[in-house]
Amino acid sequence: MNALTSRERVRLTLNHQEPDRVPVDFGASRITGIGAIAYRNLLQHLGLKEEIKVYDIKQQLAEPSLEVLDRLGADVVQVHRLGPTSGLPFLEIDRWKPGRLTDGSPCLVPEAYEESRRADGAVELRRNGELCAWRAPESFYFDVCYAPLADAQTPADINAFVWPDPWTEREEQYVKDRIQRLYYGTDKALFAGLPMLVCSFFEISLVLFGFENFMMKLAAERDLVEYWLDAKLAHDLAILDKFLAIAGPYLEVIQMNDDFGAQDTLQISPRLYRELFKPRQRRWIEFVKARTPAKVFMHCDGAIREILPDFIEIGIDILNPLQTSARGMDPGDIKRQFGRNLAFWGGGVETQT
Repeated sequence: MNALTSRERVRLTLNHQEPDRVPVDFGASRITGIGAIAYRNLLQHLGLKEEIKVYDIKQQLAEPSLEVLDRLGADVVQVHRLGPTSGLPFLEIDRWKPGRLTDGSPCLVPEAYEESRRADGAVELRRNGELCAWRAPESFYFDVCYAPLADAQTPADINAFVWPDPWTEREEQYVKDRIQRLYYGTDKALFAGLPMLVCSFFEISLVLFGFENFMMKLAAERDLVEYWLDAKLAHDLAILDKFLAIAGPYLEVIQMNDDFGAQDTLQISPRLYRELFKPRQRRWIEFVKARTPAKVFMHCDGAIREILPDFIEIGIDILNPLQTSARGMDPGDIKRQFGRNLAFWGGGVETQT
């Protein structure tokens, strides 16, 4: 077989055909990203000098340069939204300013990024004056502590929620420019790395309501949860309609994100998943697949074997990761049972020890 382009290699693989080699993803999404300090160490190892852009403030992820991607033989590159991180102030990543990493080394951060330091050295981020995330002095990431729907009791409370990620002309131009540069300037497969605000139903609800609060609402306030999930779906589709009108024809992969699994079992019952979340996921996927040929990538850690047939039924094409240490997730068994329908993007990762 002649050498394939990266785009051809990824496309063949996701269509369950054998490529010339296994495709490589290096930092092509927030799910598969690299920490900024680790990226700096990589640059030193490779003998490269470049400004490190911390595009995901929450996780402190670096944006790999095309030079690094080429050096590592990476096949995939990310198409962002203008503000790629959920649960924090909406920080546009088309303008940058000097910043510092946890270890004091220089980097670039979004121009709108503002932090304050406590007496103990911890870093705080605020949205409209309200604390939304903090980072311990030597931590490599921020912990989100912003639950704007924690006190929501009625549909009116849901309606009053102001979504922090409106689509703007500035974002439209940003996405157009990035598509132009990456699709026509490289041969890499384009991955739509969406923030949870537009690609998650369960996990983003845990963030916005608070973990314990939302879990109790699932059991005791079913009507309010249904109302919220429908509002969430409507928000997602409105944003996706704008995003995919620009990016849709050029994408190979588009991201969903919902961690339903724990180490030994699901976080909620299969019944609750099938009654509440699966129908909204199905409508999300149908909407997306009507607007792009991209494969749907589902990030879902943990012991999720029981709902993999549901994922296949609603049109999920890719599972990330295959967490081999979780109960029931033996890679050979999973491949034999589900490999005709699912591609496996990353595996063996241990997230819950």
